[in-house]
Amino acid sequence: MTTACLALAALSGCGGSGANLGKVTGKVTLAGQPVPEALVMFSPVSGGSPSAGQTGADGSYTLIYARGIHGAMVGEHTVTISTYKEALEDPPTPEVKETVPLKYREGDSLPKVTVKSGSNNLDFTLDAGPIDAPAPAKKGKGTSATGCF
Repeated sequence: MTTACLALAALSGCGGSGANLGKVTGKVTLAGQPVPEALVMFSPVSGGSPSAGQTGADGSYTLIYARGIHGAMVGEHTVTISTYKEALEDPPTPEVKETVPLKYREGDSLPKVTVKSGSNNLDFTLDAGPIDAPAPAKKGKGTSATGCF
């Protein structure tokens, strides 16, 4: 299941409208350029329903907590940002390659933000970096780590 599918499943009615929410908007840029069609997901650190939004052509996004409810739970969130979309057969949709560096999609260094009551403008200025995880180091036959034997 793709990240986008997981986000849509999470937002399709999970969590009630009685949650303490803050409205969240912002912009995602990479190397000074807007990042269009990216999924921005906020996952509460203390547990609860995530919120997600998709960036437009200008990199701007608005989070949705549940169908028809904008915002995110008040508190600290871990943020993931991704542009990858799996190819689909019905309707036919081509795969969209990842353009967001790995450090904004997985691992221990994901961005953290705090959502407050009211309106929150949370921009993400992404630094360039590797898109894919590094390949495991290969050891050649008969050589040591220093290459001496």
